[in-house]
Amino acid sequence: MTLGERIKECRQHAGMSQEKLAELVGVSRQAVTKWETDQSAPHTENLFRLAEIFGTTVDMLLNNDSAQPSAAEQIYYLYKMEQEQQKAAFLRKIKQNVLAMLAVALFYGLIYLIGRLLWCDIGDSSILGWLLDTKPRGEGSYLYGWLLSSNMFIFALGYSMALGLSGAYRLAVCSSSYFLIGLLTGMALGPNPAGAALGQSHYGWAYWGAIFLLSLPTGILWQRAKKNGIPLNSGKSKRLLIGSIAALLLTILAVKMLTL
Repeated sequence: MTLGERIKECRQHAGMSQEKLAELVGVSRQAVTKWETDQSAPHTENLFRLAEIFGTTVDMLLNNDSAQPSAAEQIYYLYKMEQEQQKAAFLRKIKQNVLAMLAVALFYGLIYLIGRLLWCDIGDSSILGWLLDTKPRGEGSYLYGWLLSSNMFIFALGYSMALGLSGAYRLAVCSSSYFLIGLLTGMALGPNPAGAALGQSHYGWAYWGAIFLLSLPTGILWQRAKKNGIPLNSGKSKRLLIGSIAALLLTILAVKMLTL
């Protein structure tokens, strides 16, 4: 009899459901299912907790016949398995973070390339010169050009990539999406007559800056919701989405009022 079969037998003998056992041990029901089907093994701490719940010993829980290794050997095996699982989980996390960072870089790269194609004239420049020019020429490129010449595009790219690499996925999504929203909003609402409130003829930078800054508190709220285990289709997430949209609209309205 395997360890998983022994756990299942003890649980059924005690008249417990998987949910109840999971609650007593402090794990999810899915974890108990994996233990009982030998897809994974309980950590050493959980192994002792199971023995306590079932009113038995670790030796009795692990051993079923003399052909099996000793309790000490099995505990060592479980310890090594736990270390391997932790290492594998760490490597998976690193891989996910790198993929998130690359996804952010691709998103910004597409914005950069589309901006070049739509708003920048190639003139007499080479393809490479046109692609890397920090002061692009062409109508309709004021905000895009300002983002490049002020290095704000590079700053936003680095900031969002760092969030993705650190595992703050929702913060990275917020900063990236708000960058694009700020760019489109600034392009649409930025132009103003000369001599207006802030003494500029184009307020695209103000719209972009306010919206991009808003991505930080919004992203923190979404990241906290994830940490608290709130699913995206829950009522709390829907209220948070409505609040995020309302905050975005209020920010746009506030900038509009300041630049009248």
